Order: sequence, then structure tokens, then C-alpha cells
Amino acid sequence: MAAKLNGKWKMKNSENFDEYMKALGVGLALRKLGNIAKPVLTIEIKGSAIKMKSVSTAKTMHAECTLDQEWDEETADGRKCKSIMTMDGDKLVQRQKWEGKESILTRYVDGDDLLQIECVLGDIVSKRTYERAEK
Repeated sequence: MAAKLNGKWKMKNSENFDEYMKALGVGLALRKLGNIAKPVLTIEIKGSAIKMKSVSTAKTMHAECTLDQEWDEETADGRKCKSIMTMDGDKLVQRQKWEGKESILTRYVDGDDLLQIECVLGDIVSKRTYERAEK
């Protein structure tokens, strides 16, 4: 259920994120910041309303959307894309489309206290793991 995603999550580790950022077209300086940042992510899902806030020493990002409705998103790396959030069972799936490309971010809770985020662009896959900080 989507309610398991609600709460505050602290970054624990990240795998292959630099390659994912390269595939997105992120420059070296921003990739270095992205690789050392340990963001705290807050997710709030109420019905079909979704709010997310990511806070790190590098940047604070906010996103608000409605499940199953496309919205205009500006990503942390400055891309302007069309995004849509959908539920696939207990997974929150975000599709970002821009300039003929598509990235898919899948968020789900592993057990009770780990949030997994799989970031996919083409054949590049990055996995980011967060620990529950607060419910």
C-alpha cells in the first residue's frame, strides 16, 4: 500500500548513480555534488495527492502532483520534463519524459524500514537505498 511510503527517509547508499547521471547528461561538477549528497526525502501520500521533498547540502527540491495525472517537472539537474506518477501494486512509479528520452523511477518499501529507489534510463540502472528516519 502507498501508505508504507509515507515518512522521512535518510540516504543510506547509492549504486551506479554516477553512470545514471551521465546518461541523463549531467555535467561533471553537478555529478560530483550528486554523488556526495546524502539527501533526506520526505514522502506524503494522501489519497491521490503526492508531496515529496528532498533536502541535501547541495539542494532542496519539492514536488507535488496527483496520481495518474501528468505534470511539468523541473528536475534537480535542471531538466524540464513531463512526469506522471502511477501505482504498480505497492510501488510508486514515476515516468519522466524529455527530448525523446524517458527515465523511470520506481520507489518501494523493502521490509518496514528501507526505501528502495530504482532509477532506469535505457540500459543504465541505479539503485538508491534510504533508511526510515521518521514515520
